[in-house]
Order: sequence, then C-alpha cells, then structure tokens
Amino acid sequence: MPTEQVPTLGRKWSGPSAGPGDGASRSSRARLDQIAALVAPVALVVTLSLVDGGFDVSARHIAGLAVWLVVVGLLVLGAAGAAKLGRPLYLVGGLIVGLALLSAISSLWSGSMELSVIEADRVLVYLGFFLAAFLIAQTDERRQRFAEGLAIGLALVALLSLGSRLLPHVIEVSHSLGSGPRLRYPLGYWNANGVMFAIAASMLLWMSRQAGWAALRWVSVGAMPAILLALYFTYSRGGLLALLVASGYLLILSRDRLWLLATLAIGAIGALPAVLAVQARRDLAENLPTSASVDQGVTVLLILLGGTALALLLFTGLRRLERRQGGLTGRALELSRNPALLKWIALATAVIALGAAIAVGGRAWDQFSSPDIQFPSQPEQHYGDFSSAGRSDFWRVAVDAFGEKPLFGHGAGTYEFSWEQHRSIDQVTRDAHSLYLETFAELGLVGGLTVLALVGSLLWIGFSAWRAAPEPQRDRYAALNAAMLAFAVGAAIDWFWEIAALGAVFFLAGGVLVAARCAQLKTPSDNGSGPEERRFGLAVVGLALAWVAAIALVGPLLVEHEINASKNAAAEGNLTSAIDHANIAQSIEPWAASPYVQLSLLTEFEGDYRAASEQATEAIEREDRNWQLYQLRSEIERKAGNKAAAEADLERARQLNPRAPELQGKPE
Repeated sequence: MPTEQVPTLGRKWSGPSAGPGDGASRSSRARLDQIAALVAPVALVVTLSLVDGGFDVSARHIAGLAVWLVVVGLLVLGAAGAAKLGRPLYLVGGLIVGLALLSAISSLWSGSMELSVIEADRVLVYLGFFLAAFLIAQTDERRQRFAEGLAIGLALVALLSLGSRLLPHVIEVSHSLGSGPRLRYPLGYWNANGVMFAIAASMLLWMSRQAGWAALRWVSVGAMPAILLALYFTYSRGGLLALLVASGYLLILSRDRLWLLATLAIGAIGALPAVLAVQARRDLAENLPTSASVDQGVTVLLILLGGTALALLLFTGLRRLERRQGGLTGRALELSRNPALLKWIALATAVIALGAAIAVGGRAWDQFSSPDIQFPSQPEQHYGDFSSAGRSDFWRVAVDAFGEKPLFGHGAGTYEFSWEQHRSIDQVTRDAHSLYLETFAELGLVGGLTVLALVGSLLWIGFSAWRAAPEPQRDRYAALNAAMLAFAVGAAIDWFWEIAALGAVFFLAGGVLVAARCAQLKTPSDNGSGPEERRFGLAVVGLALAWVAAIALVGPLLVEHEINASKNAAAEGNLTSAIDHANIAQSIEPWAASPYVQLSLLTEFEGDYRAASEQATEAIEREDRNWQLYQLRSEIERKAGNKAAAEADLERARQLNPRAPELQGKPE
C-alpha cells in the first residue's frame, strides 16, 4: 500500500477540480474537522477525570448525555452519509447493545432493579463514546488528530495529578495533604490513576515520533519524566503492569522499536533523580499534612525540571544519532527488526519469566491468597508486595456466585450482595475487582461470554487494522491497541470498568480502530445504492439509540437530584419539602428502592412507624438482597414495639451479611 503522510492542520487542501474559492472553503472545513477531532477526546477525558473519574451516576450520565448529543449532531450534519461501514462496526456495536439489553433485562430477576438499570445505563454511555469516536474518525487525518487528542488529554490529567502532590498549596483538591501516600487525585483511586498514567506514557512514546507537529514530539518527550513520576506516586502495581503491557505491546508492533525503547529509557532517566529525591523526603513520600511536605514538593519539582532538561538533551543526541545512521546504528536498527532475533528474545523472555515464577511463585501465591491483609509500612514497598489486598476472596465469591446461577447470573450490579453474604474477610467492596469474573457472576454464561467477545473483538479488530495499515499509520494503531490492551488486562484484576474515564479511553480508542478497519475493508462497490441504504440505516438506528439512551440516562439523574434535594431539605428541618422531593423521585422511577428508603427514613423521623415500615417494605420488594433494608425495617419495628417482626428482620439481615459488625451483639 502506498505511504500516506498525515498533513498538519496548517496545510491547505487542494484538489484537481477545486476552484480557488472552493479550495479555501474545503481547507477551512478540513482544519475545523481536525481541530474538533483533536479537542473532543481532550475535553471528554479531562472533564470525566476531574469529577472522580465519572464513577458517580451524575457525572457519568451527564457526560453520556453530552456525548450522545454529539452523536446526534454528527448524524444530523450528515456524518452517516460519509461513514465507511463494515462488519467490524456491526459486530462491536451489536455486542455493546446486546450487553446493555441483557443488563436491563436482568433487572427482572435481579436482587435490585435499580442497580441493574444503572449498569445498563453505564453500557449505553460507553456505546455513546464508541459511536462518537467512530463517526469523528472517518478520515486518516482525523484519526491522527483524535489519537493525539487522546494522548494530550491523558497527559494533562497526569500532570494535574502530579501538581496536586508537588504543589498542594497551589492545586488544592480533596485528596491533598494527609489523604494517604498513594496518589488518589483526580480519579479517586490510585490504581486507576496508575493505569491512566501508564497509558499516557505509552501514548506520549508514540507521539515522540509520530505527532503531526515537530513541537508536539518534543513536548511529549519533555512530559514523559513528569508522567512517570506521577505513576511512581500512585505506588500501584497495576499501574506498573499497565506500563509494561502498553509500552511492551507498542514496542512489539512498531518497526521503530529501537528508537522507542531508547526514548522510553530517556524518559525514565529524566524521572529517576526526582524519584530518588522523593524517597529521601519522607513527608512528601507519605503525603503528610506538614509544611515540610510543601517545601519538599517544590524541591522535587525543581529536580524534576532538571531531569526534564536532561531528557530533552538526551533526546537531541538520539535524534542526531538517528539522522547520521552510522554503521553501528544501522546494524543495531537492522537487528531490532530481525524476525529471527526477535523470536529468540521472546523465547528468552518467556524462559526468564517462567524461571522467576518457579523461584518466587510459591511465596507469592501464599501472600496473594492470604486472608490476612497487611499493607507495607513504606509506600514504595507496594511495588514488591504480593498481597492480593482481598482479591483472592473477591474472585472466589464471584466464582461461587456464578455457580449458583450459571446461565443468566444474579443480575447486573448485584455482586455486592453476593460478597456480603459469602465473604470470609471483613472488607467492604461493591465489585469483584475483575470485569470478567464479575460479569459471569452477575450475568451468567451469556453475559460473561458477551463481555469476552466484546473485548476480544475490539482487540482483534485493532490488531487487524494495524496489520493492514501502511507504515506511517501503523504506529498510531499500535499505540491505540496498546491503550486498549492495558485497559483489558487491568480490568481483569481491578474495577476499572466502573471508572468512566478509563472506560472512555478503551471505547474511544476502539471507535477509532473500528473506523480505520472499516475504511480498509471498503471496496469499489461501496459507491452503489446498497451502502447508501446502510448509511441511512445507521442514521436512523443512531438517532433511535440516542433517544433511548437519553431517556435511560435522564431518569437516574433526576432521581438522584430529587433525593439529594430531599436530604438537604430534611437537614434544614423542612420535612414537608423533603417528603415532596422523595415522592417526585419515586414517581420518576417507581422500580427504584432508593426513593422508598428516603421516604421510610423521613416518616420514621416524624414518628409514623406504620408508614415508615410500609415504605421500607416497598424498598425491600425492589431490592430484596440488601441487608441494610432489613436492618432499617427492624429498627422501625423495634421502635413501634413489634419485637417479633424486628427480630425476624434482624435475622434476615444476618443471613444476608453474617459478618456485618453492625449486626453483631444485637439483642434478638
């Protein structure tokens, strides 16, 4: 295939049949399209990240509504007519829609209709991310800009996070001084930050060679030491694994792996002085709420700037070395592309990994599976710790829950009920810390295979797009593949699926790669009437999905708003207004348990125990595996003098959560 250079935003478009005015108009439109493709992922990733990663319903649903509006706008403006359609789109789109439908339908047998519907809504949000990226990335230029925008957005998040640690007096956030040594801002979870920063590092590595602007390549190298330092501050083993997966996969797929490896080493060298400086400054390393932490942060920032200057200097030398292409350099480059040598390196790596597994495997497994959860005394010791932090039991419960209902599961979003009933350790969690095991537990064999098919299809389509692309595009697709693979691996060992900012990275990258693959599969016959009918069908289906998604996403938003308004009114002593707001929430989603819980608490406060018990019963009918609802009704019945009913509810609460400390020692 011919090599196609990606134009910069400043290059004017011209065509053989375009007049001067027409050419200027097309050039202006092309620049606007590319700017939009650059800005869109930056805006989405940064905005979602700054609202705790989009974990909460409100932030995630608002982002989803905004993205679906973008999809509608693109379709109305004719994006469907220009879209290159193909089996990759139908396959991935069908799997996402199927997962959303299955999650919604599972509410019929779920332990909580409300939670299952919210999980279906989450999938609809991700479908919006995927479709928006697909529609935007319909030309090679836009795909380039979109990938650059994704890298820039991830890097900005990492830099803001690092700034909150080194300059807490300037960037004041909730997870600031005294919030623990592990960097939690902005996603609210250090492991999620670690994975995001690792993907950012791999994307910057790609941009250091393939960015459309020369200045952006230098900025990428200059930002890399800061990104790696931010990753270090998370003390996240998952983040380190994501860095190895993303960077390693990029190196494997790129013909420029020698230069990329050297650039990664330069970034690490630039970060090393700052990392060593942090280890020597305990107040900063442990994020203690002292003035020394602020002073040490400024000192480390200055050291980091020096390391950044060193990295840029080394990169200058690397570029000169590459341009000279001396005999030794040429030989090293040739060896780095030798298939036989690469196979031997892969074999040697596998042997070393196997030897390491044999040498430390027993001890590592004992620590991993131990129910005694003890965290290291020094934060940097997390990198050498083999404890699962409870994951072995999280996964065991997920497997047991799957065994109870293997075909369709217990219902989307209800893993926490299985955990509370069957756990063997005193740890609170809502997730199995594994997307795949949790889906098998909640949606059974059908749902588990659907998720595996979805993730596997996107990875295979991305790989196919890389394999069929010419050289200038190959590294771009390799970087996007690496980002998706890092998420897919991370989602197997943590709850990243629930963090919308990370899910956005996966589905935005997937949308670009599916668009690229559909373009590669385009045939000359695609100019006929059949494809036009399919494009019209895409517009109709897209608008219908947007309408369904809007209705589905608005409901929980309004319910949460009304319940919060009810709580605020109750705090101000206005019980009449509080009850009105709770009744509005109940009318919006009559299947949801949370409005009835709020009404039960309010009527209990008023002393109307009969009404409070009835409202609690309504909540239990909608969420019958939630032990807290039985505890609530037990307290109401006890106050009403119904001891037998109170004891029965308390016993049911104990059955659903035998290890709950709140239920221990209570009189029967």
